[in-house]
Amino acid sequence: MLDDLDRRGAAIFGATRGEVNWPYDTPPVINFHLRRTDRAAYDQEVAEAQVKQEAIVSWAEHHGLRASSVSCCLLWLTRPGRSLRCRDMSTCHSGPVDRSWFDHPVFWLKDGLPAVVTSVSYHFTPEDQAQIDWWTRGHRLRSSRGEGWYGHGTTQVLLWRPDRIRRVEPAWLEGRA
Repeated sequence: MLDDLDRRGAAIFGATRGEVNWPYDTPPVINFHLRRTDRAAYDQEVAEAQVKQEAIVSWAEHHGLRASSVSCCLLWLTRPGRSLRCRDMSTCHSGPVDRSWFDHPVFWLKDGLPAVVTSVSYHFTPEDQAQIDWWTRGHRLRSSRGEGWYGHGTTQVLLWRPDRIRRVEPAWLEGRA
């Protein structure tokens, strides 16, 4: 039986066989050895994962977003209609220029249409910002970045369509602003 957070998460990310399809590294990694040898450390990992889950779920609920099961590259966000992959994956714009900051992306729908893409970057550079600036100028997107929900010293990068969602900020962990 799903608890309240899992029910809310399933509404946003979907579920497979009763398990929420959480984004990268959001559920606790089940370490049965740690569970047996150091229950306090295991419980701490679970608690930290639940803080991340609450942060991303609350953020998505606040903005009226659902994760898309369809994704490929940032061109997905520029499409006028529904959520579709690139027709020819050989021309998909997931090139090396975007690879450094476009890590663990989540593609978000608002009212069933592509609206936001978030990513988690471990090493955000001025060159990454220049590439994001190119996307915002060339495709009329907006961007924001900050520490975000993931933690581990990462930068959460957000790109969105202002015609579908007015403003988006990173999903902060509880106790941070």
